[in-house]
Amino acid sequence: MGKNFFQIAWGGVLSITGVLVMLQIPEKFNQMGDIAPNNIFAKLCFYALGLLLVFGGLKKIIHEINSKKNNSSNSDNT
Repeated sequence: MGKNFFQIAWGGVLSITGVLVMLQIPEKFNQMGDIAPNNIFAKLCFYALGLLLVFGGLKKIIHEINSKKNNSSNSDNT
């Protein structure tokens, strides 16, 4: 369990957090009362935050997997 494992785990945590943020948006805005459900800008900001978390986590996972493959192929060639 090296650095690579923790980086992949961190990417997974980021992605799961982004999904959970997006799933909670409608419920939280309905709890806020009369003003919040009509605030489209705030909803879009939270959805953008969730998407950034999901894609950032996926990018981190893909980058770590590719770097692991590159490191193993480089060590095979030498």
